[in-house]
Amino acid sequence: MITNKEVFAKRKEGAIDEAYRMALELMGAPQVDDWDRKAFCWTLIDLIKRDAKSGNQENLPHYRNQLEGSKVDLSDDVLAKGIRNALALCNSHGQQISQAKALSKDGQHAKAAAVYRTVWADGAADKETQTGLGWALFKHSKELMAADSVNLGAIKRNLHDYLKLDVEKPSLLHACVLQLAAKLAGQDKLSMLGFSRLWKLEYLRSEDFERYRAEDGKEYPSLAEKVIQQAGKEASASTNAEDQNYMLPHINAAIERFPDNIWLKLDKAKVLLSLGAHDEALAFGLQVAKAKANDYWAWGLLGDIVSRTDQQAALGCYCKALSCPADDKFTGKIRLKVAQRMLECNDLSAAKREIETVIASKENEGHKIPETAAQLASQPWFAESQASASNRAFYQTHATAAETLLFSNLPWQDANIGEKFTVPGKEDKPKRRLFLKTSSVPTEVSISESKVGRKKLAPGNAVRIKGEFDDNQRFRIFVLEDRPSETLWDVFPEKTGVIDHINKDKHVLHFIVDREIEGVIPLSELSGSFVEGDSIGLRLSRYTSKKGQGFRVHQAWSTDKQPDAHVKKAFFEEVRVSNGMGFTETDIFVAPPLVTEHGVEDGRKISGTAVLSYNKKRACWGWKAVSIDAE
Repeated sequence: MITNKEVFAKRKEGAIDEAYRMALELMGAPQVDDWDRKAFCWTLIDLIKRDAKSGNQENLPHYRNQLEGSKVDLSDDVLAKGIRNALALCNSHGQQISQAKALSKDGQHAKAAAVYRTVWADGAADKETQTGLGWALFKHSKELMAADSVNLGAIKRNLHDYLKLDVEKPSLLHACVLQLAAKLAGQDKLSMLGFSRLWKLEYLRSEDFERYRAEDGKEYPSLAEKVIQQAGKEASASTNAEDQNYMLPHINAAIERFPDNIWLKLDKAKVLLSLGAHDEALAFGLQVAKAKANDYWAWGLLGDIVSRTDQQAALGCYCKALSCPADDKFTGKIRLKVAQRMLECNDLSAAKREIETVIASKENEGHKIPETAAQLASQPWFAESQASASNRAFYQTHATAAETLLFSNLPWQDANIGEKFTVPGKEDKPKRRLFLKTSSVPTEVSISESKVGRKKLAPGNAVRIKGEFDDNQRFRIFVLEDRPSETLWDVFPEKTGVIDHINKDKHVLHFIVDREIEGVIPLSELSGSFVEGDSIGLRLSRYTSKKGQGFRVHQAWSTDKQPDAHVKKAFFEEVRVSNGMGFTETDIFVAPPLVTEHGVEDGRKISGTAVLSYNKKRACWGWKAVSIDAE
């Protein structure tokens, strides 16, 4: 009696026809198991592959019927794949599909795509075949992108065809195609807004939102962030409300995920402005202007947002924009808006200055003079007026309205100016320390020396500022003014701490003020001598570094003042001694050196001074004796 092992052996010998005859006999037996069916299926797969390759189509329909009716268990993934591939070869395009797969495997993606396209055009491409075409189109496009002379038309045709395919979404393939499109959009060779609407941004995967961090620590935008920003920028410049309403929820989702990306907020402000949602647009316009306070376009945007509700604030924003460093070729639209307001105030000389600046810039660039500028220049008053030498004073007068608008919601904060310093490698950009008043010790931040301007401020001088921390916890200062004060360093309250440890080997002492404030001081920076348990007066600030939060001591001295009772206390209690360590009735810890030095015995009552102490092993606060009184 024939067995399935014999059928597999014949297949291995290459005697496919004989194996097929034996498999037919095997399937005709009274009892057929799953391995018998597998042997039969594999012989049919072999026959189909052989005949399809040779172009012999005569028996393929018969083999296909037998394979489809085999009732084999398809939990065997390898066999299931073999059956799918064999059935695909049975149709009239099977050989072409096989050829396309081989070409693609061989790296000939252009030829593979051409063959796949033929099958697809004939309506014979199932989802798996269309996926094969999708990969071929993507890989061919990558090759075209890397060429010295980019064939943009061929790449766009590939992307156009891909978007018509029935492929799995979301998927790696779908994301790869989007990434390729983003590169083209970044070179202004593709409309990401149009592409993303067809690609459908709802198919973004969770991993597409993950930012990339390079080995040097620099972080780069995620695929989703980049694409939404590109498409959002186009939507913000569009007049198509349908496009804008499509992008808005995606921009919102991206802002929630990446609150530090100011360009997404810029896109949202512009889209909302275009849609007529001025109040919502203002909130995001203010965020943009705060982040880009030195950029003319940020103030121009803010002016456009408020122009329908507050003309004075809008003029202030436009004047603030013209106070920022910018090439005249970029500021034409803003200048013409300011000129119109100058004319309303009958300031003809100032208006002529703005119009002449716009006309001169356009002529230098070889660009067409704006119709508004040409129209104003043709009016009689223009020829009759003498242009002002500078409009700087006009800008400064009206720019205060813009600053009031931008910073109206920010409170004034008292602060002291600190010393000037430089960062290694950036000596040309000096900085200043600034100490912000808080309910406890001042917070230390750094600002650019340029923010101090021409003010002659020495360390310790009193100032008031408007500023805030951004999403990356970097402090941004917007306004800095002198503040009257009778003393230097007036935001530094005097704190009283207690010395809980002196490390003579490292020549430092450790102090504690409360559960939040503690630190070390080099002994060389102190006058006089200290022992554990002594009170110490302090002026200090809180700072944040890569290592976390810390406290900087600016001044320290011996003091008779006592720290808070929650930090230092006297005690008189019975002590239990075990393994050289002592513990009082209220669990004050007596370290072995103190036990030995004072001959402390178990059950004896002792008096002394204890300080608050943090037990790192137990992650809890307790008390530690720092001195024991002599009897």
